[in-house]
Amino acid sequence: MRMLAVTTALLGLVMPVLGACVHVTVREDMVKEDTPDCDSRAPVTLTGQIQVTPVASHPIADAPGKTLTSVLLTVPPGAKANAHRHAGVVFGYVLEGSVCSQITGDSGMKPYKAGESFFEPPGSQHMAFTNRGIVTARVLVTQIADTGAQLNMPVQ
Repeated sequence: MRMLAVTTALLGLVMPVLGACVHVTVREDMVKEDTPDCDSRAPVTLTGQIQVTPVASHPIADAPGKTLTSVLLTVPPGAKANAHRHAGVVFGYVLEGSVCSQITGDSGMKPYKAGESFFEPPGSQHMAFTNRGIVTARVLVTQIADTGAQLNMPVQ
């Protein structure tokens, strides 16, 4: 993956000088298992917004006053969330692509790729969440919180 990025960057510098075009094809199988470099300080050059699609919301019968809510996050390359906290416990499962995430107590951002999950305990702050990869990530996020609570609040 890193070789592809370096080669593409070099071609981008050399080809305009030579007056030629280059076509680079990136197949899904080339990046599917790639783990993002969450520690990189390189600027993210692509931008996009995280799309939140409601999946389910159900009161929990044996936990009065609590509701289980699930959403699907579609996270394009370069998209990131501002620091925030949640009203309850959060479980996330990466369906496709990869993301980098950091909550209070983490020493830095951690990578999560397809098939991996993360947990956010109650009261934690989600300091960073971004897609540093080159393919769109999809993450199923499930939260258990008080019924009627605002599920996502900005951190001041």
